[in-house]
Amino acid sequence: MQAHLSGPQLDLRRLNPELDKVCQEYLERYQGLLQESVERGLTGVSVARRHAQVLDGLLSSLYAAARAVLVKRNAMPGRLCLSATGGYGRGLLGVHSDVDLLFVCDDPDNPLVQEIAEGVLYPLWDSGMEVGHAVRSVDDTLRLAEEDIRTATTLLDVRPVAGDAALVTELVRESRSRIFDGDWISFVEALEYDTRQRHERFGDSHYLLEPHIKMGRGGLRDVEAARWIASARWGVLAGKQEYGSEALSARELAALANAEELLWRIRHFLHLRAGRKQDRLSFEDQEEIASQLGFVDGVTLAVEQFMQAYYRHAGLVAQTMERVADRARQAPASAPSDPQELQAGIVSVEGVLRLRDAALLESDPELALRLYEEVIRSGKRPCASARDAIARACEDESWCERLRQSPSAAKRFLGLLSHVDDAPVRRGSVLGELQELGVMVAMIPEFGPLTGRVQHDVYHIYTVDVHSVAAVDRLRQLLRGDLASEQAFATHVALEASQLVPLFLAVLLHDVGKSRGRDHSRTGALMARHIGERLGLSEIDNEHVVWLVREHLSLYHWAMRRDIHDPETVVEVTRQVETLERLRDLYLLTVVDLSTTNPTAMSSWKSRMLQELYLSVAASLEGRDDVLGSRAALMRRELSERSGAEALKRFFESMPDRYFVAHDADSIVMHAQLSAARHAKGRNVEVHLEERKEEESFDLVFVVDDRPGLLSDLAAVLTAYRLEVRSAQIYTRRLSSGGDEAIDIFSVRAADNFRAGATQLAEKLRSDVEALLAGQITHSQLASRRPRPPSWARKKVPEVRTEVTVDSETSPTYTLVDVFTHDRPGLLYTIARCLYEEGFTIAFSKVNTEGFRVADAFYVLDAKGAKVSDAEAVEALRTTLLQRLDAFQEQARRED
Repeated sequence: MQAHLSGPQLDLRRLNPELDKVCQEYLERYQGLLQESVERGLTGVSVARRHAQVLDGLLSSLYAAARAVLVKRNAMPGRLCLSATGGYGRGLLGVHSDVDLLFVCDDPDNPLVQEIAEGVLYPLWDSGMEVGHAVRSVDDTLRLAEEDIRTATTLLDVRPVAGDAALVTELVRESRSRIFDGDWISFVEALEYDTRQRHERFGDSHYLLEPHIKMGRGGLRDVEAARWIASARWGVLAGKQEYGSEALSARELAALANAEELLWRIRHFLHLRAGRKQDRLSFEDQEEIASQLGFVDGVTLAVEQFMQAYYRHAGLVAQTMERVADRARQAPASAPSDPQELQAGIVSVEGVLRLRDAALLESDPELALRLYEEVIRSGKRPCASARDAIARACEDESWCERLRQSPSAAKRFLGLLSHVDDAPVRRGSVLGELQELGVMVAMIPEFGPLTGRVQHDVYHIYTVDVHSVAAVDRLRQLLRGDLASEQAFATHVALEASQLVPLFLAVLLHDVGKSRGRDHSRTGALMARHIGERLGLSEIDNEHVVWLVREHLSLYHWAMRRDIHDPETVVEVTRQVETLERLRDLYLLTVVDLSTTNPTAMSSWKSRMLQELYLSVAASLEGRDDVLGSRAALMRRELSERSGAEALKRFFESMPDRYFVAHDADSIVMHAQLSAARHAKGRNVEVHLEERKEEESFDLVFVVDDRPGLLSDLAAVLTAYRLEVRSAQIYTRRLSSGGDEAIDIFSVRAADNFRAGATQLAEKLRSDVEALLAGQITHSQLASRRPRPPSWARKKVPEVRTEVTVDSETSPTYTLVDVFTHDRPGLLYTIARCLYEEGFTIAFSKVNTEGFRVADAFYVLDAKGAKVSDAEAVEALRTTLLQRLDAFQEQARRED
């Protein structure tokens, strides 16, 4: 609530004109002490508790002064208590956290109550504090809490700060009888629903790139939720339970306390870095806080070590909250009614599966896997106590070793891994459940180092272990047909998959080598061989898994960096995959890997490239004729029949085969119409802009007379508008009148410029390209027009190492130039301009962006129209490109 413009009726500054200054100095002095405590390494919880105590002193003094003014006037407001709620009520505050207050009184409409509230609040507001407050009676608060879960949770934290504490005692006592004691299950279910909604708003995973450490899954609010549930169900805070508590054991409490401590330390650092409340852990924050917490670079970057620790603790918090909720829902401890024994050691009670005796796990480790086989068979969820018993067993290495030694356990694990349908567990994923409890690491200890392992590259949105599980779950969706609308071709290919166990295992293991150096594909293949042998795979199946893990990036690299319609590319891929089974499984692995890397990684363009490469190689393996050429001929004929205009027919006949298989019919017709319109209007350039909302990008099409250096010209104009190129496709056709026409298609990131409207921007781009081609403006003039983003928008992200390879061996016709570097506006222009100035012609290019990393490929010819064959010339080109790119990146860093 904001201060009233008219000012308070009870103004304590009349007693002390320098009250604002006194309050400000008090807060600044203690803020300095809190900052010093954080920097000295005091525990995060103790600093948060100290901050709450500091505010207790200030608020108590202000309340006493306001109350004294009324006493002096013989004006009595009745019973009134200034109480703390939220984090302040729990006695824990971040160094710049908001403060929540509740004035509990007999009569909220009494103007004297409002006077005291304003007397306390105005000095705080004037000091710059963010203070939220409410004035309510006990009955009003209880009625609201009965309908609003968030008000109900405040009653589990509320505590008196100043005034008549009996009111708060009454409020807490009545809340137990009216809300929690009578129907605590409804409270738990309502809180779980509210928690799920909160997770969806702030990211439904604690493995996000830039997690929200308060409101996200596994954040401090989940710690609070666990305590609310324990308080509502058992009447005491979870943090004060004794060993053997129904809520949490001493071991679990200790683990939760460690996780909460790390979260509080991170939160304090975030607040101090921002100088305000800030709970989003950005990339820039991660690097700085990792150093402040004492992490140092080694085999693994310090920031990756720090984030691995964060994810581990956040995962524990999320699991603890869910565990407490499960235990709270269980019936009070008593003899279960009519347990039904389903198989040895597993019983069904009231619709859930339990272990007849958790001690059986010690002598029979396979019971953990049999339980989840029964979950799948019966469709009943496992109870919390069974999950807890398995999780505890997985912490015992000797137990894990005995589980791994059992051939039948390996067979059961592979069966659970390759189960296609959903199960009654979180997200329907049995594998996710086994990973969370530790069973997967027990069976495959090589996954241990991957748990919570982050790749600090802004492209991979999840940790390695969670990404691997997500990829397995995506494969299950394909096999069930759940993704038929968005991945129709991949769904069709999945239906042809025959040997599912090797495919599922390869998907699970495709990144297993990431804990052991950069070449994770080859390292992972070696590890996969030993894992497959241990799990009892046949030699043939194991070799298939090893091959898939070693080659799991190959199909993607071929599709994104090579001309997939070049017969030499098809021959190369055919030679590598050898069989249709390998091709099919490699394609499926590529699809599920890419589509679970981040939400936008599998763009429609990438999907088309992978599909077309698959079709070409499949045709080659089956010894069929040129399938793509046949498809292109069919599309030409159908489009010509559909479009009667001769200009359009000439366009279709003049375009290369690879163009027709890369675009749908509507897009091809639109391109043809653009070309016809350009000639009809006598224009040098025609431009079309089309939004792709689902991919947060725009397709930008230029139809223009081709000339040397055209790509650098177009890139210069895009750079002037700060349009970031995500992908590019370049086509050239011979005109019947002589000369060549270029159809260059770019996918660009959305920018502020688009707010003016796509039509207006397209016209601006067309005008600038015409002016550039006519020599009316220069590249340098365009560059000077490029707007710089405001300082607040210059977000720091992890740097990407620049690499350039120049290959004259792969293609018999062209020299291949691959560029890997940090993506920034102007990068494509820098590369294209360098190649042009060095005398090279770009015959074909593939521009591909992965987060903030580009992987651009260019097929080039030298000034004589030949590929570069001289080794010295190859090295000279590579060196020149590297120098230009290093200079470009350095300039960009200075501007940032």
